[in-house]
Amino acid sequence: MERAVEQTDGTVRVIAAVPDAAETRNLIGLDLYARGIQPVWLQVSNLGDTRVRTAPHSIDPAYFSPMEVAWKFRWQLSEQRRADMERWFYENQLPRRIPAGETRSGFVYTHLKKGSKGFNFDVYTSEGSSNFTFFIRMPGFVADYMDVDFDNLYARNEIRIVDIDGLRAVLEAIPCCSHDESGDNIGDPVNVVIVGSRIAVRRSLLRGQWQETALDDPQTAVARTHRLFGRRPDGTFHKTRPDGSESKELRLWASPIRVGETPVWVGQISYELSGTTGKRSPTDYRIDPDIDDARMYLLQNFWYSQSLSRMGFVKGVPAASIDAPAHNFAGTEYFTDGLRVVLFVSEDPVAMDEVDLLAWDSPVLD
Repeated sequence: MERAVEQTDGTVRVIAAVPDAAETRNLIGLDLYARGIQPVWLQVSNLGDTRVRTAPHSIDPAYFSPMEVAWKFRWQLSEQRRADMERWFYENQLPRRIPAGETRSGFVYTHLKKGSKGFNFDVYTSEGSSNFTFFIRMPGFVADYMDVDFDNLYARNEIRIVDIDGLRAVLEAIPCCSHDESGDNIGDPVNVVIVGSRIAVRRSLLRGQWQETALDDPQTAVARTHRLFGRRPDGTFHKTRPDGSESKELRLWASPIRVGETPVWVGQISYELSGTTGKRSPTDYRIDPDIDDARMYLLQNFWYSQSLSRMGFVKGVPAASIDAPAHNFAGTEYFTDGLRVVLFVSEDPVAMDEVDLLAWDSPVLD
């Protein structure tokens, strides 16, 4: 409960907490983490005059039902104890309905994910909905971006404030690529721009199922060899296929650019073909050379997860063809049409057909 987070939206107040593996064993008496199950405890207070309904699906679309969790542990118990266990899981689940003026609490059983626990939680009434996004730190894990003092990265005179009309030219002038630590050798292309508040970016990554990485995690060894604005990535995020055959890596830097008061983040995305071998080093590393495919994946990922409010493309990367690919400082080759995707992200979900398309550049598709 010391790590619990409280939020209020309208007439609904929610307190969320996530026990770690040891706490879960103490609370429930079972090693849920060993089975890939992470319980989320929620307390919902209905401060309104009508009943509200909770939506566990919003936390994890593939969440485990209480009886499913009990079933996984049935073999180690007698018939009576198994019945007692099933009753405990049933009685301690988060209720689906909260009467007016009352408070209820219980567990939702989600898939285990390393790092700080991030999830959405939706509560519905007959008149609308309350939508929450929680980020709860877990013991022993510090995400790389948590070590960055974003408020003091740039001096006041280094920050450049532009409007939408002036944004295109500024984005085209960003360095084409990262560099190695010496600054003499070109790295991967900067093919991603994200415009949004810190919370909007985190919510977009959460909706898109991107995973945080720990500070100095071996998984980000290659990412940390790349420098932009004189520093390694402020945050590195991954998505890995369930069979472990491929990993997508997104590296982000906070830029000195603002659209009004909204921060602009720039970065790199690629498919890491060798990224699931556990040997992430410059000598054992290969990305999908069609780097534009990763760029388009991120656009679709944010769009389909309803994080986009506006999108477009700008020039800024030297084009390279499949017949004459470019190379980064590690010798990895890639080809690209030379465009950067520009994604304006929203804190609140945006319907796909409500996304605005900026009339800037656009990819040429054969």
